[in-house]
Amino acid sequence: MSAHRRRRWGAALLGATVLASLLGGGSAHAVAGAQPVPDGTYRFNVKISFGAELACSGALINENWVVTAKSCFTTGSTAVGSGPPSQPSTVLVGRTDLTGTTGQQRGVASLTPHPDRDLVLARLSTPVTDVGPVTLAGTAPAAAETLTATGYGRTSTEWVPDRLHQGSFTVDNVAATTVGLSGASSGATLCRGDAGAPVFRENAGVATLVAVVASSWQKGCLGEVETRDGATATRVDDLAAWIGEATADVQIFGVQADRRLTYSVIDSATGDLRANRTSAAALGFAPKAMATLNENTILITDTGGTMYRVDVTGFDPLTFTATNIATGFSPYDRLTYDGYGSLYYINGNTNELYRRTVTKARPTSGADLNWTTLVSSGFAQKTITSPGAGRIMGTLADGRLLSYRIYGNGANAWTVGELAKTGWAAPTHLLSPGGGVYYARTSAGRLDRYRDANPFNGSGSDIAAFPNDPVSTSGWDQVLLSARPWTGLVSVFGAKPDGRLSYTAFDPVTGEKRVTTVSAQTLGFAPKAMATLNSDTLLVTNNGNLYRVDITGTDPLTFTRTAERIGGGWTHDRLVYDGFGSLFGQAGGVLHRYTVTKAKPASASADITGNTIVIDSGFGVPSLAATGQGRLLATTSGGILAAYTIPATGPWSRVDPASSGWGGVTSLFSPGGGHYYRRDANGVVTGWLDASPYNGSGTDLTAYVPAGSASTGWDPLLSALPYDSWPDSTRRW
Repeated sequence: MSAHRRRRWGAALLGATVLASLLGGGSAHAVAGAQPVPDGTYRFNVKISFGAELACSGALINENWVVTAKSCFTTGSTAVGSGPPSQPSTVLVGRTDLTGTTGQQRGVASLTPHPDRDLVLARLSTPVTDVGPVTLAGTAPAAAETLTATGYGRTSTEWVPDRLHQGSFTVDNVAATTVGLSGASSGATLCRGDAGAPVFRENAGVATLVAVVASSWQKGCLGEVETRDGATATRVDDLAAWIGEATADVQIFGVQADRRLTYSVIDSATGDLRANRTSAAALGFAPKAMATLNENTILITDTGGTMYRVDVTGFDPLTFTATNIATGFSPYDRLTYDGYGSLYYINGNTNELYRRTVTKARPTSGADLNWTTLVSSGFAQKTITSPGAGRIMGTLADGRLLSYRIYGNGANAWTVGELAKTGWAAPTHLLSPGGGVYYARTSAGRLDRYRDANPFNGSGSDIAAFPNDPVSTSGWDQVLLSARPWTGLVSVFGAKPDGRLSYTAFDPVTGEKRVTTVSAQTLGFAPKAMATLNSDTLLVTNNGNLYRVDITGTDPLTFTRTAERIGGGWTHDRLVYDGFGSLFGQAGGVLHRYTVTKAKPASASADITGNTIVIDSGFGVPSLAATGQGRLLATTSGGILAAYTIPATGPWSRVDPASSGWGGVTSLFSPGGGHYYRRDANGVVTGWLDASPYNGSGTDLTAYVPAGSASTGWDPLLSALPYDSWPDSTRRW
């Protein structure tokens, strides 16, 4: 970093403020008079960048979460709220020397502020699995105890140090939520850039986190003239329960017989129950069915058929408001939401399954639950849940556990897989947030847990049960239960002419972009065609050569490419993958079909087999997408939108959902579920929604451009991750 750059950055930090000043003293945003930390030591330290000019310190507490001060995510008096940060934010984890390349960089996906302390948890865009987190201390700091603080902020001689520094501090006083500190080692103080820095004790080389820095007088910091000494840090030693609840990934809402709302939090990895609360207030109606849309929005119907939107306004204590938004739901007694925009419900009188599309995170009327579709009859499940996009699971009275893939209505509207023939008669409720995590509640109030290694393969042979380690053996006495879905994203990879790759992820309901990044590295060639197999595997062609690209990170975007081609003769103009094992390629006017037999093909001849010519001429389409199993969508030079059905055996068929209006499309992509996106020659992508994508009609095809999804600058070569691909690491809470 140049001296000029250091001065400018340091000056910018000088204007940053930190809340909770010590004794009304100066603000603190590093460790002056400190010792540089040796490489590879205290790798749990984090440097946080908020916007263009504010930098802080923090600590990794598990692979998904960082703890720091609230003041690290605001540049003024605006309170830090739950949800995405107000400015783009990144963290560097495990990089002691900032001029090096060790450690990991991640974006900050969302914030969870503590209600009463200068403390916030920052969830990372993707997990950090190669850096050990710091553990929380279990005992309070004691007066005169010596603790260590580490940070990336200013020192007594440097505006912006290039490496992590450490200092020893003595505990001066201990309050209910804070601890007072003063330098124990020579000249140790805390400066700008150290807000949120970890304060920890060491025992036999093991660090345990006691507090994070909140404020300091900054005595001895470069450029400061303050003579007063000392700093304040926010205690975390007594926050294990709050942090455990905030970082757990399964939320379940329920309604008791007395109509009070319940809220439970479970850690999916261990099955530990982290929180269990009941509201003091009761619903003002008799509830019949419920579905959870997101972390604070629930849909509940009453026995008279009115649907209410229940907004959770607080979690501890549990509080809520209820708003009447629609009517006409009286016969429907089972509801579930898949997290991708589809609300499913069953008519208890006719056993008919319906689907509606949710177009807002918080629907305000029936118009926001749009495009009602009758899927089919014969759905007599006792209880249903959704394990992913366009999927529901259900238990039957005869003990079977079934998994359904819902495509729309009409012929081939759904398929079913039998996960278990017996053993599932007892559960009164079946719950899944997604990701192959299942919960079953019995009439005795027991909640069991299960893990499906591949929830999309239609088989139950890989479902692991934990009969000796349930979530709870009793106490689950709710009459209704619903899990918050791990809402997934539309994930799109792009390729630039110079060989760089891009990655964009956005919410399929709101269109809100969550990640937008471009790789620094290149493929080493100009790509011609690209298909996404799963969340970390692409196939890319160049000059007839086929390469496998392994995505190693999406924020920032990093990848490796097979040094040698995995196949030759791949002269296709377009490649698409349907998520079910079929790779389609268009070469000239010919459409080919291949079978992909491995998640990461090592050889095209061995792992991408069965070159079948589906259409032998006339298939010179300018854009091509896969919309589901054996389903393709294409545009023609004449502006027609054509949908192809290509069964495993037998002839293919074509219908045209639109006879005009689809000219000038340079790229077409779809993750499935009736979500279509098209790019024009100006690099603008817009979205369309097909409420029933397999019914052969375009009457329910609607331009659907939720705020945020339409934008410019999209790459000429685009490929969406199919909703049905597995493994899929993008599905997170």
